[in-house]
Amino acid sequence: MKKLLAAFGLILVLSMALAACGGSSSSGGNTLNITMTDFAFAPNTWSVAAGSTVTVTLKNNGAVQHNWTVMSKPVSGSYTTADQANVLFDSGLIDVGASKTVTFTAPAAGTYQVVCTQSGHFEAGMTGTLTVK
Repeated sequence: MKKLLAAFGLILVLSMALAACGGSSSSGGNTLNITMTDFAFAPNTWSVAAGSTVTVTLKNNGAVQHNWTVMSKPVSGSYTTADQANVLFDSGLIDVGASKTVTFTAPAAGTYQVVCTQSGHFEAGMTGTLTVK
């Protein structure tokens, strides 16, 4: 029985490790797994197909709330309320230690800036690039 439990545990650990690898790179899949810390996205580049349904799982490992926001026009300087008009998709805030899965339809082909819109986070370098093909 102990050997069976040990084997099951090993399979479970390996399955979780493989699942964590899926879609977490810029591989072009429709599932993105992103970890947010203070103040970065990991990974910070992603690639998806235009018009596809994209599922994003976000894990906040930071000490403060974060979000994942795709911009239609790049933010320059500081993120301000004027930039809100250029938001294509926003995950909503994700609490410390929490995970959230959201879906959106990928926009037209192009390169899009992704930012955390919390005050000071963009300025601290919490940005990424979404490439839509």
